[in-house]
Amino acid sequence: MAFDEAVHPDHFSTLRRTPFPHALIEQQLMQMGGGGVAGSSFRKQVLLAAGWPHDGLVPFAKHPQLASTTFNRIRLLLDGHNQPDTLLAALAG
Repeated sequence: MAFDEAVHPDHFSTLRRTPFPHALIEQQLMQMGGGGVAGSSFRKQVLLAAGWPHDGLVPFAKHPQLASTTFNRIRLLLDGHNQPDTLLAALAG
């Protein structure tokens, strides 16, 4: 699996030198979406489909349990779905 480390609620309020898995997942989603504005839009679509109901102005640290659940759902599906449309379909199904 590309992201072996699970996302935990305390990751959103802690600092460390190496990136937390949710940051790496976001980077991967941006790349899958084509980078730039298209990548950002795709990342937002995936987060919404995975269960994150808030817009970009609400930080993950405000709802850490929901954020960790959302990112862990994405993390588990990223391994088998490396195309944007298949990932979105897997999250919807």
